[in-house]
Amino acid sequence: MSRFFSTVILVVIIINTIRYTSYIFTGPIEPYYFVMLAINLIGLCFGVYYLFFQKKRQKN
Repeated sequence: MSRFFSTVILVVIIINTIRYTSYIFTGPIEPYYFVMLAINLIGLCFGVYYLFFQKKRQKN
């Protein structure tokens, strides 16, 4: 994936994480919000790793 596309996906995941966190704190608590928050946090961790901490592969 290109770096631009990965950054866009990461921004969408951050927005969804903020949205589900606000649903948990403001509205009635439903298990669906916790599941979606967990999925978004996992995606956020993988996205940050992919963009910033993954070593570049050398071309032979």
